[in-house]
Amino acid sequence: MKAKMLLCLIVVFVALPLYSQECAEKKSPDLYFWLWWNNLEGRWQELVDFAAKQKMNGVVIWGLQGWKGDGAQCREVVRYAHERNVRVIHGFGLNGYEEGKCIVTEHPELAAMIPSALANTQAGKWSREAIFCPSKPKSMELLREMLLRAADTGIDGFNFETADVDYITCHCPECEKRFQSANETEHTNKPLLWPLEHLKFAADVLTRSHPNLWLNCEFAMQNFGPSPYTDCEALVRINNEIDPRITVVWCESWAPPEAIARKLRTGRQNVGFYIRSGAIQGWEAKSVLSPEKLLPIARYLLALKPVCVMYRSWRPLDRWAVNMGAASEILHKPNMSEAEVREVVTKYKAMIAPGGPYSFIRHIAPDNLIAPGGKAKLSASSGDAIRIVDGVADPNDGIWRTERNSPKEAFVAADWPEPVTVGRVRIFHQADGQYRSLDYTIQYWADNTWRDVEGMPIKGNAVQGWVEYKFTPIRTDRMRIFITRAKYGNRMGIGEWEVYAP
Repeated sequence: MKAKMLLCLIVVFVALPLYSQECAEKKSPDLYFWLWWNNLEGRWQELVDFAAKQKMNGVVIWGLQGWKGDGAQCREVVRYAHERNVRVIHGFGLNGYEEGKCIVTEHPELAAMIPSALANTQAGKWSREAIFCPSKPKSMELLREMLLRAADTGIDGFNFETADVDYITCHCPECEKRFQSANETEHTNKPLLWPLEHLKFAADVLTRSHPNLWLNCEFAMQNFGPSPYTDCEALVRINNEIDPRITVVWCESWAPPEAIARKLRTGRQNVGFYIRSGAIQGWEAKSVLSPEKLLPIARYLLALKPVCVMYRSWRPLDRWAVNMGAASEILHKPNMSEAEVREVVTKYKAMIAPGGPYSFIRHIAPDNLIAPGGKAKLSASSGDAIRIVDGVADPNDGIWRTERNSPKEAFVAADWPEPVTVGRVRIFHQADGQYRSLDYTIQYWADNTWRDVEGMPIKGNAVQGWVEYKFTPIRTDRMRIFITRAKYGNRMGIGEWEVYAP
């Protein structure tokens, strides 16, 4: 009897690890939305609510700056998210980005040494303002303090980058020797010891004081070799040698190709993947990765049983809400048919119509001749023109704005299929924002040329909020606001625009 009991115990102890391993392998990956804080324009609660409704495990947010001051902004996000069972993963640059800029700005003596051959490249210019020398003990002590302050805000983890994407690393004699970086160029030959050491430093700091945090680092494949990457020694070395306490999250273009994704997953247990929606470059950007194209990508990535999948987009409004909503449903159910995907897309498109839960449009002014859903067609020199009629009259939100391309002039225009009679225009200006326009004119199309309405142009605009212009009624099929000067020379904008009959 005792022998049988002993045999049973042996079987249990042998089988238990195998069973646990099998359960771990069957566990679904955690799913995250990845976004930039600034893109949310203060409406971050909508992101958290969207993630909760879509049953995503959490959100990865870059720009939270939990290390800044008392971290109040980050703490509020964490509190709100945790009430909705959504994890918050803090984007953090271990060298470079906002974290590096903070250190270099406050301590110029810690700035990295950038080789003269690279100093005037775009990456070199960015690096002079954001990369610090990790061979100086003071640099790493400041980095340690920033990591701990951010961790103390209650976040659930960190999403690291290590300057291999956008910057040049430090080339002081000691750094060149430590990281073997003498052959680095602007975009190639990145020193592999740089991320290995920075990530180990972060893991050592955080696992002692905050052992429950999930640590991960994302890597863009294109920075380490040419596609298809299957023979790229640098990728394999990073994948194998990054500190085992850190999950390595791989990205490339829309998503890592299946062959290299499979190879990386085989070589490391804690591997994740990152999918770009394509709608990440500004308000004009269209969604490159359609839900139909995402379906096969989701199937092969999820079949590899990664630790996580991060889906990067812009914000859960308008066409991005369609993209994000469909993506979350596909990632939860990758075996759905193409017909089901089309049904999902149709469902979300209905919800971005004016007044819908995911629409930019918050209010439609009665009788506004350029209101959303009306006959007028809006266009702009850059930016998303619909934002100028989204019904959000707020000093910091809902602003039509140009991209940061140093325009000498900008416009937003309305075209009607048939002429209309106009006698009154209302414009809402920011209080004192980054896109505040100073010199502009309201114009209408007549006799094949643009003409100013009465009372124009405006010079040195000082209005904060609404301003109304009345003029002798005109008959036209086109109007525009034409801007020639803004408070900040490289960006222009208007909050709201309403056009009325006399």
